[in-house]
Amino acid sequence: MRFAYGILLGIGMHGVAFGATPATPATPDRSPVAVLWMGDAQTLDEGTRVAEEVNAALNRTPGARGLDSAEDRRLLIEGGAVTRVQAIVTRADAAFVKLKMAEAAKEYEAAEQLLSTDVPFLVTQQKLGAVERNLLVCYDQLGRHDDAARAAERLSWTAGSNEDVKTLLDRHLRNRAYQPAWAPVKVTTVPPGALVYRNLQAAGASPLEVAGGDPAVDVLDFEAPGFRRAHVELTHSAGEIVVTLVPEERLGALVDEVRARAPDSPPPLVAKLGKRVGAVRVLALQPDGNKLLARWLDVPSAKWAAASIRVDAAGQPAMDRLAGYAAPAANAGADLSHPVVAAVVGKAAPKVAAKSKWGAWGKWYTWVAAGGVLVLVAALLIAQHVGDDSLTIAVSH
Repeated sequence: MRFAYGILLGIGMHGVAFGATPATPATPDRSPVAVLWMGDAQTLDEGTRVAEEVNAALNRTPGARGLDSAEDRRLLIEGGAVTRVQAIVTRADAAFVKLKMAEAAKEYEAAEQLLSTDVPFLVTQQKLGAVERNLLVCYDQLGRHDDAARAAERLSWTAGSNEDVKTLLDRHLRNRAYQPAWAPVKVTTVPPGALVYRNLQAAGASPLEVAGGDPAVDVLDFEAPGFRRAHVELTHSAGEIVVTLVPEERLGALVDEVRARAPDSPPPLVAKLGKRVGAVRVLALQPDGNKLLARWLDVPSAKWAAASIRVDAAGQPAMDRLAGYAAPAANAGADLSHPVVAAVVGKAAPKVAAKSKWGAWGKWYTWVAAGGVLVLVAALLIAQHVGDDSLTIAVSH
């Protein structure tokens, strides 16, 4: 599904209560529609308002209704841990640039905790380096040397040269070359076959053996499709570490995954989200300035609507239009079998005036100018032959 502006197919945090929209009793002729916000963490306040208004409009629309569960409605806007990390890092960065190091460190620590334990491992690999780099600066400025050493160690696990903080790394990164060589530890997961990472570096699939470590520094991470990520300290005293993975059933994590794969979120994935909340339709909304880009997915068939719409981001007429657009009764029998062609939406190209077959000679002023030039040339030629007598030339139009 494409939500990048100009490409639309066919065209945690805030603690906000989502119970303001009363649920409409379920009846056979009123199909539940899930309102999914596709904006980032900085747009969640707008998403909350829009979702409440759209749900209220759905409850006024024949053949449709909003979801009964206030918790499900909230998570479809707020998302999960990935969205929370985005919001926390935004607050931390704002404090950091103002040199409020203690405040920034507190926020970065909260982001570090989520990145270390609660988000997909790929997100950790992408985001942890920037968090640890700024934590290292904060700890250095605050004189927290042990914490700075830990941040320097974790920063060394991430990709990149880190030349911008080389001086701080030299100051705080502790040399572990003289630590004892600890015996290997056997690592087992239930179910087996999970990918195992030691200090963010791939070690292989379980069961396997890894080098023992310092529990104050070294960590193991485990990830397998369909399961929540697991994170444990790596010791050197235990002969075996057994980790039982927990199925990933959190709605917020599913919302994060759909957003992460935009603008090409697979229809089966969006349909899975719809089934998870008991919806017949999923209405995906992407903020676009003071407008909203909208498209619905039919959950039973896992197919997107052939047409999308763009409406104002506020006002009852726009919300009613969204509700009518997504209501199954309003477009029953719509043909979803045809592939959708991406259309670029923008300002119409300016009209190009038709060219005359005479080109520039089709303009009256061209003939006037040409005539003037000919008269002037003729006059000069005459002057050469008549001598020094004065010559007056009048050109009129």
